[in-house]
Formats: sequence, structure tokens, C-alpha cells
Amino acid sequence: MKRNQRYESRLEKRKQNRFLNIAIGLVVLLIVVVAFNLFSGDDNETASTNKSNSEETTENNESNNRSIEMETDDSKSKANDEDSESQDKEESAEDKDKADEEATEEEKTESETPEGGGPEGPWQPIGTSQTEPHTKTYDDGSQDWNEMVQALSYATSIPQDKMTIFWLGNGGGPDLSKGTVQSKADGKKYDVMLQWIPEKGWQPTSVTPVQ
Repeated sequence: MKRNQRYESRLEKRKQNRFLNIAIGLVVLLIVVVAFNLFSGDDNETASTNKSNSEETTENNESNNRSIEMETDDSKSKANDEDSESQDKEESAEDKDKADEEATEEEKTESETPEGGGPEGPWQPIGTSQTEPHTKTYDDGSQDWNEMVQALSYATSIPQDKMTIFWLGNGGGPDLSKGTVQSKADGKKYDVMLQWIPEKGWQPTSVTPVQ
């Protein structure tokens, strides 16, 4: 009888120990699961945070790049505008200098033109800005041409802007020229002979009315 009681007692203790072991195992397993979830959640949150930061950094870089490109384009546009404005100013200055030079040359030539003249004479050399040795040229707009036209105007008393030039060319010698001109005001027409005087310019030598 006592033996049966001891056997049952040991059997009961074994059952209790087994139950406790199972309970302890479940508790340990639960702790492991909870810990795993906690660490896994932190890793996911960290990865999400890193991804968000990476995306934000990328967006910021792209925004900065766009800003730099816009600033570069603006700088290029501004530089082009400044270059264009500078070029326009240079061209304007060159045109002004050229116009001033032409006006000065014209004023100088007019101031050198002797007084008097007219179809009745006498005539003096009109003066010149050319150097020796002198070479005749009948190129329209050249300095020699302009001085010959001035001499024709001086010899006939016809202002240059009121004078029509029918012909201006060689007068039969290396230092001779001849021109045929007409007044726009009264229609009078003249043949004019010119002679080059070294360092003094063209001098009218004869004015002949043309019928």
C-alpha cells in the first residue's frame, strides 16, 4: 500500500515537473518571439528612415542641380546680352568716329577752299590733304575725286548738293582733269578744266559755258 502511494507521488511530481518545463519553454519561446518582433520592427523602421532620407537627399540634389542649371543659363544669357550690348556700343562708337572723321575732313576741305571763284575767275588751288607724289584717281568717293568735285563747285559757284556731274575724267595730261557739270537750280552747264598744283591741290584753269 505504501509502495503504491510512493509510486503515485513520484508520478505526480513527474507530471508537475513536465508541466513546469512546458510552461517554462512556452515562456522562453514567447520572450524570443517578442524580442524578435521588437528588433525586426526597429530594423524595418531604420531601413524606412534611411530610404526616406535617401529619397529626400536625391530630391534635394536634383533641385540643387536644377537651380545650378538655371543659374548657369541665366549667367550665359546675361553674358550674351552684355556681349551684344558691348558690341553694339563698339559699332556705334566706330560709326560715330567714322562720321566725325568724314565731317572733319569735309570741314577741313571746305575751310581750305579759297574765296571768290565763279565762272569769271580768277581761281586759286583749293588746297589738299593729299601727299606727294600725287596720283590721279577717278574712283567715286575717293579723296582725289572729292577734291576735284570741290574744285568744280568752286569754279562754277554751284553748291555741290545743287550740282549734277555729267562727266569727270582725264583732261589730256598727267596733272589735268576735266569735268562737265550743270546747276540744278537754273540749268546752266559748264566744262571745267582743272590742273594739279603740287602740295596745293586742284586749280581750275578755265570755265566754259555749254549751250
